[in-house]
Amino acid sequence: MRFKPLFRRMYGITAAQVQKSLTTVKWFGQPLKVTRINGVDRSLRAMAAELERSPEFQPFVSPSAGTFLWRTIAGTPRLSVHSFGGAIDLNVARSSYWAWNGCQEGQRGIVYRNAFPLALVQVFERHGWIWGGRWYYHDTMHFEYRPELTGAEACQQRP
Repeated sequence: MRFKPLFRRMYGITAAQVQKSLTTVKWFGQPLKVTRINGVDRSLRAMAAELERSPEFQPFVSPSAGTFLWRTIAGTPRLSVHSFGGAIDLNVARSSYWAWNGCQEGQRGIVYRNAFPLALVQVFERHGWIWGGRWYYHDTMHFEYRPELTGAEACQQRP
């Protein structure tokens, strides 16, 4: 669920506006551009630090397939959360994406595939990210920082 007016109000209406809030985060040796808005950058840095202590996750988290890129979701007119600097795609070689299997939006009976460990997903979720592997139209490489759904900022501010 994405409410485009909310995202545009928070992050910017155009790519140029969004880019003004971008910063670089080191992700396992890769420089990735994400927004500073809502603490996306802080969250990604905290996750990287936590995940570095778990070498079993390295094949899944690196290399990243990207963060900021102003674009629509393939085959739709809807802007991706990547457009706002609030999403990361992990290692494509370890991922499953429903459309790669020749499925179409609206199709029933899409076969779910996933190789990502639940413990890795839970690290992201603890930091306020939602996982595309939980969607019917699964996208296991994709994570979005969604504090309006997870209450991440409020949770981080508790004593």
